[in-house]
Amino acid sequence: MGSSLESEVSALAHRIADLGAGERSDIVQRSWWSERILEWAMSHPSFKTQLFRFVDVFPATSGDADVLRHLDEYFSSADIPRTFDLGLEVADHLPFGRAATASVARRNIRRMARQFIVGEDPAAAVAGLQRLWRAGSAFTVDVLGEKTVTDEEADVYAARVDALLATLIEATASWPPDDHLERDDLGALPRVNVSVKPTALTSFHEPLSRQDALADGKSRLRPILRRAAEGGAHVHFDMEHYDAKDVTLQLFRELVSEPEFANLHAGVVVQSYLKDSFVDLSDLIAFSSQRPTPITVRLVKGAYWDTETVIARAEGWPVPVYDEIEQTEANYERCVCLLHDHHGEVRAAFGTHNLRSLAYAAVIARERGIPDHGFELQMLYGMAPTVHAAVRRLGYRLRVYAPVGELVPGMAYLVRRLLENTSNESFVRQRFKEGRGLDALLSPPRVASLPEAGPDTPASRPPTDASSPGPYQHEPVAEWRRAGVRATFAAAIDRAEHGARPGVRSFVGPTPRGIDQTVSEVPAIVDGSPTMTGARIVSVDPADPSRE
Repeated sequence: MGSSLESEVSALAHRIADLGAGERSDIVQRSWWSERILEWAMSHPSFKTQLFRFVDVFPATSGDADVLRHLDEYFSSADIPRTFDLGLEVADHLPFGRAATASVARRNIRRMARQFIVGEDPAAAVAGLQRLWRAGSAFTVDVLGEKTVTDEEADVYAARVDALLATLIEATASWPPDDHLERDDLGALPRVNVSVKPTALTSFHEPLSRQDALADGKSRLRPILRRAAEGGAHVHFDMEHYDAKDVTLQLFRELVSEPEFANLHAGVVVQSYLKDSFVDLSDLIAFSSQRPTPITVRLVKGAYWDTETVIARAEGWPVPVYDEIEQTEANYERCVCLLHDHHGEVRAAFGTHNLRSLAYAAVIARERGIPDHGFELQMLYGMAPTVHAAVRRLGYRLRVYAPVGELVPGMAYLVRRLLENTSNESFVRQRFKEGRGLDALLSPPRVASLPEAGPDTPASRPPTDASSPGPYQHEPVAEWRRAGVRATFAAAIDRAEHGARPGVRSFVGPTPRGIDQTVSEVPAIVDGSPTMTGARIVSVDPADPSRE
């Protein structure tokens, strides 16, 4: 990036910071308790761990006694600030005794949750969304809920999304028009915008059950998409864990390719911390260019870095996310350029609270000749309100990601937001709580090159050298989420059933159970050569135990 463009990025980021300087510099919306508790968590790691554990388990507690027991277990040895009204240190001196402790904890946890949730039901959400609209912000509404494990749960989630969509279409019809929020240089933009989680729409959202996942997802999404198409609303497909990425992208493409949804306003998320995100984004742009109505791509950094890293390393798989935050930032900026380079073929939305990222998206757009209303900036409801205010004052279209739902299904979302806010690498934390200098935070990513995603199929390991054996390494289980792994396995099954394999003798004969069927004798590999032994190990098909 040239020095002139870099200067423009820095200047615009400073302008955003200056415009927000008159606002209260909170991480979250104004709440003394929430703000102070997060400050304490950031400076006391042991308290942070126990706080988030308690918040996570809190919805499952039953009654005051259960809440109190968890408070005692989680915080008895933690460094608790006495001014935060957790109640532990004063419970024995209150008129209502220890029951007051549970009441205080319940009140404050709910207060914290409400910082990030626009309403607990559609009616409450409408009021909150209308306030956003009047303040000059568009919205996308997310029905809180995580991955489902039963069909009943998936049916409930789909019904909640459909009901919310119907409520919003009806309620927003009487709102005053706002061309800034309802039009870009490509045409009209829907007033109503909802985000859905495909993993909540089926219990089969796994790589090996993708056909069932696609069938279930389509059957539950079609009524929602029809309502959106009839009501002129937008439906956005959220992205979650890496396991679900390819299935989600396939579901999105196939659904919005159906003739009845050809003109539907729809979009999907790309997570820039994934090493294959640039390739995915390129494919989505090519797909969008063939539709009469361009899709919207929401570019985000990603919220599951720890999970993706831990799982991949534990399983011995290639880690799908970048190791360093600067690599993610560099890839985000690379994807910004790709989106702007294809303006008109695709609509771009940039989800971030990072001032450099916001400024970079705006400056690159201007450099490409894209008007300020030709893209949009998206931020989370309740987080960094100073940045929200500054973006609106600068005249950019801001869309707020606003969750709707009750406390229990929303708790996982709340914990993710808390983790993001208090992360050592969080821009919001470093800027608004630690007071780190803005110039240091605005420096470009120092990355010479970006590591690309590994091969789709694992590399075969060389034979062990008997004269110099290395340390033992277990063979990783198959990474079914990669298409190449699934294809290789399917081809091997096909060969086993229909084709000859070197060194394998197949014949029809009785198994040890006395059942005539095709039998394959597979030699052991000894010193690199196939060797038939006198004894046999009988392998049973786990999918059909009667088959040996």
